[in-house]
Amino acid sequence: MKTCYKCGGRVESAQCEKEGVMLKCMRCLKCGEEYFTSSELLKFDVLTGKRKMVRKFGVLGDSTIMRIPSHVLKSYKIEAGDYGIFEEKPEGILIKPLKASELKLKGS
Repeated sequence: MKTCYKCGGRVESAQCEKEGVMLKCMRCLKCGEEYFTSSELLKFDVLTGKRKMVRKFGVLGDSTIMRIPSHVLKSYKIEAGDYGIFEEKPEGILIKPLKASELKLKGS
């Protein structure tokens, strides 16, 4: 982006403050209009708590882990020992819960 959509002025990379959060943006030198990438807006949502279902990856031994909110576990009746089936989608990863009891073979 080289010109402002609002006034046609020249835009440059800048640091912008939005509700107390510093973000990278493109700012018009003429009118001051600010433009943000979707990744910067996602960062803003996470830091301001507007995205409630965001979780941070962590490390436990040699594994990477992520905690799942308790209300999600209750809603989907997920218990320790159950499985998660990962499906790659264009928009991200889908995790489908699977009860451990559903994997047991008949007669075992």
